[in-house]
Amino acid sequence: MDAEPTTLPLLLRPLSSIAQRVRDTPASLLLAAVVGLSAFLSAMRVSGNFRPEQAYLCGAMLVLVVWSEPTRRFFRGMLPFLLFWMTYELTHITQPLVRYLHVHVAEPYAFDRALLGIGTAQGVLTPNEFFRHHHWPWVDLVTGTSYIIFVYWSLGFAAYLTLFRRDAPGRALLARFGWTFLLLNIAGFATYYVYPAAPPWYVADYGLGAVNMAARSSAAGAARWDALTGVPYFANFYGRSADVFGAIPSLHVAYPLLTFLHGLELRKRWLDVASFALFVTVCFAAVYLDHHYVLDVLLGILYTLAAWGAERAIRRWRGTVVG
Repeated sequence: MDAEPTTLPLLLRPLSSIAQRVRDTPASLLLAAVVGLSAFLSAMRVSGNFRPEQAYLCGAMLVLVVWSEPTRRFFRGMLPFLLFWMTYELTHITQPLVRYLHVHVAEPYAFDRALLGIGTAQGVLTPNEFFRHHHWPWVDLVTGTSYIIFVYWSLGFAAYLTLFRRDAPGRALLARFGWTFLLLNIAGFATYYVYPAAPPWYVADYGLGAVNMAARSSAAGAARWDALTGVPYFANFYGRSADVFGAIPSLHVAYPLLTFLHGLELRKRWLDVASFALFVTVCFAAVYLDHHYVLDVLLGILYTLAAWGAERAIRRWRGTVVG
């Protein structure tokens, strides 16, 4: 008879703990998180682009917001990367607009063929065409792996700064890296609509003629990595990609380069070497795996240097104004 009165408070303790955590969360942060995440999920559901993992990630972000001050600090540090992911997902809604634009198919191909053409028995080939005929399993493995970790390298760098560099210089570096990363991506995504361009695998599959708006994104040469490992990573990833005609600029090369440039401030030789090696490998992989022309890679580098340079110029300007 006495079990029920003592058991009921025990059952309510977790709810009481959660309620207290919610009360301890700054109201403005909680409201912004709830409204922003709810609006994002509503947009994805209404547009027919909702996937369960989107709800899982948004739920995890909300837990970070209410759990404790350290988790809120982690959330704030990683916020630019959350916004990057949300922006990318939202491009699934705007992607159909490309059908009303002029998609550039021949121009990037002609650039690479004219300036970087390789003479062979089959005639002059672009670097992409050359590697379609000449590829090797160990190179497939290395380039495919680099094409997987390129974005996680940037996220890992940001997570490291969030968790282990809590001093003022570390927090400042995280903020500059995160917001530059976000703005670089927004500039890249905007270019996909200002100058939509077909990737080299599209030319291989559909030719240089009239644009096939029904074309689906392809793993291209990265499918060889799937075949080697037995893991359909690229088949799954590119199966839901929204950027069929988003070849210019190559954001693949942008992420490790931006990480390298910001990582220089930590003066860690191993990080500098690893980041630069990944950058060089991804540059080669983008062409070798038939995802980008050399032109796309060069423009990806240019966008990154411009974003990094703009961030440094703004920092110097703010320092001059404050001083």
